[in-house]
Amino acid sequence: MIRTQIQFHKKTYESLKTKSKETGKSISEIVRRSLDQAIESQECDQKWARALNSMGKFSSGLNSLSEKHDEHLGDRW
Repeated sequence: MIRTQIQFHKKTYESLKTKSKETGKSISEIVRRSLDQAIESQECDQKWARALNSMGKFSSGLNSLSEKHDEHLGDRW
């Protein structure tokens, strides 16, 4: 791990201290887990945005694909 220093607003620090006492976890652990969750959530949101952005941009050339998808997929699945 890398040691670093961050500053909190007093209200945030007090909330962290309270949460630390309630959970028995250190403030560092609470901050690490919170940041990990926030980063993971952003990455997930970005993946969804890219997927949604690609919708409708490709063509299979098949006009009945949504209605007859089983016939078009055949034994591939």
